[in-house]
Amino acid sequence: MKIIPPQSLFFDQGPLAVVLLHSYTGTPNDVRALGRFLTRQGYSVYAPLFSGHGTNNLLDVLWHGNIAKWWQDTQEALAFVRAHSKKVVAVFGLSLGSIFATKALEVDPTIACGGVFGCPLFANDLTNVRASFFQYLQQVDHSQQQSTETKAAHQRQAQELLPAALKAIGQESVAVREKLSQIQRPFFIGHGQADRLVDVQAAHRLFQQLNPLQTQLCIYPQAGHVITVNSAHRQLQTDVQQFLNSNLGENKI
Repeated sequence: MKIIPPQSLFFDQGPLAVVLLHSYTGTPNDVRALGRFLTRQGYSVYAPLFSGHGTNNLLDVLWHGNIAKWWQDTQEALAFVRAHSKKVVAVFGLSLGSIFATKALEVDPTIACGGVFGCPLFANDLTNVRASFFQYLQQVDHSQQQSTETKAAHQRQAQELLPAALKAIGQESVAVREKLSQIQRPFFIGHGQADRLVDVQAAHRLFQQLNPLQTQLCIYPQAGHVITVNSAHRQLQTDVQQFLNSNLGENKI
């Protein structure tokens, strides 16, 4: 059976578009279900594949991806949608993607609203993200039937490169959260109560930095980090739909 590598998703449905940004080490498959749901509501949806992601070697995230490239990917995603004669009315991001979704809202006032899922902007540390990376690296190498020597080499390379990568993510988080006051538009925050990668308190801290009259905070009991696909995903879809319906005004479908 031929395996098709993950790629950017474009669901061409209507004149109003939502951009969805995936997680660190993830792919647009993270947000495919939400994208399909929004398409059924009449929105076009675009979910770009971040640089370095979606390959059969997880180290490509460290070799070929970085903050500058992922921000460029975000800007190119917005430009792609507009080049297809769509109006970007919202941008949402999951985990890593939430950093760039928030940044897009800070710098682009033409986007009516947006939000984040499992957002690390106010995470105390990324220790659990580091552990998760190494665990996922083992899983990927095992699935690729890599040799013992290759697996060991990948672990060493990750130990060398990952600290700087996570430091850069932390620095970008600080830069983005320092400009949160520039977001004076509806903002959605979704977070799993049982998130082990980004503590749920990060969501509450983010909420406290935004206009409470324009910000919706949804906490999903017993749900973990990736709320776009786990036990919370159906409620999340409904909540996002209601958020869009309530806040798009003249752009409402």
